[in-house]
Amino acid sequence: MELEEIKRRLENWARGKKEGPVRMELHPTDMCNLKCTFCWKRKEKNPTRKELSETQLLRIVREAAKLGVREWIVSGGGEPLMRKKVTLRVLREIKKYRMWGLLTTNGTLLDEKDAIKLVKMGWDQVQFSIDGPNERINDFLRPPHSFKRAVKAVKTLRKVRKKLRSEKPYIGLNTVLSKMNFNRMDEMIKLADEIGAELVFFEPIYPGYSDIDLSIPKKASRELIRSVKKCEKLAKALGIDTNAREFLEVRLVDKSDLRRKILKEVKKVNGFVGAPCFRPWYLMGIKASGFSGCCSTFERGEFIQGKSLSEVWFGRVFTQLRNEMLNKQIPSYCSKCSIVVFNENRMLRRMIQDG
Repeated sequence: MELEEIKRRLENWARGKKEGPVRMELHPTDMCNLKCTFCWKRKEKNPTRKELSETQLLRIVREAAKLGVREWIVSGGGEPLMRKKVTLRVLREIKKYRMWGLLTTNGTLLDEKDAIKLVKMGWDQVQFSIDGPNERINDFLRPPHSFKRAVKAVKTLRKVRKKLRSEKPYIGLNTVLSKMNFNRMDEMIKLADEIGAELVFFEPIYPGYSDIDLSIPKKASRELIRSVKKCEKLAKALGIDTNAREFLEVRLVDKSDLRRKILKEVKKVNGFVGAPCFRPWYLMGIKASGFSGCCSTFERGEFIQGKSLSEVWFGRVFTQLRNEMLNKQIPSYCSKCSIVVFNENRMLRRMIQDG
């Protein structure tokens, strides 16, 4: 993660010098081959009818490189490999311009040929979405056979990487913490070690999309803390990277009152450094429809079609969003944010304050 570069650009913004985004988050498609219990698509009211073309996506990559973008997160939306040929061409274009890239996938569509392409292009990181340490838990949250297919994909990528004598892509698991798995964090570490993953990245569930309550019970805070500590101990022993420690701050795991907690964090902090979130100054997200915004969960923004990235990034809508953030007026969709982003903002704030 380019935290030092983000800090540098934030400091320039604070001085009145405009900078391009450091990070791009791109959704190549909203189509998905799975219907997961907690996914936003279960509540989707207006499916994307016309997605950005390959030509438009490649143009975005080239313009991003000119704007000084350093890193890409290619995710969903839907499952990026539902548009496999297009997505792989986009990834190759990102590497052509020597930008760092992460692909998030459910793993069910990734085969050996895809793994070879990812390794040969020098792709940096692949995150596989697995939400349980075994088939029973994972396939309750995701469709049947998802676990076996994702595990097979991880093993395939690791095998190809070894065969081609490459350390890339770095392989990780994405696990959404819910009441089904929060007390089994150490088992996710064990699974990662067994199948060849090097990271387990945990994220809290957003409960608003599921028909059943999957949130971690508030009364289970002590159990969660025990789970985190047990997870960290095993991860250290096995040499698996993890962000589990972030979940020791239990009050931030519950998203029901996250907007108030975000504002409370900066209540007594003035000036630029007191902005509740810095993402509008360093991150640009583009959905499959071409709708663009300046965070991961944005609902306000503008369509990229007919405009350059620069026109949108420095344009009226993004400028308005930044001004509102400076005035501590945060959008309602900030309630969908996570402890991961909260802590990233906290870290950047401290870095700026420390000089």
